[in-house]
Amino acid sequence: VPAVPVAGMALILGVDRFMSECRALTNFVGNAVATLVVARWEGELDEAKLARALAGTADDSLPADVVPAE
Repeated sequence: VPAVPVAGMALILGVDRFMSECRALTNFVGNAVATLVVARWEGELDEAKLARALAGTADDSLPADVVPAE
């Protein structure tokens, strides 16, 4: 088995870091879309609350029956 040149390894490692970032971003977007699809499919999607969250005006307070962890 021939040795891999150092320049070739540097190129592969440099590209792999960028590709890793792309894979993570793709995974995040896919999970977000899947969450919305399943919530809508199950009838649990609050579209008004989603619109407020996407507009940046969502109310971040907890529901009355939820006790925050200490």
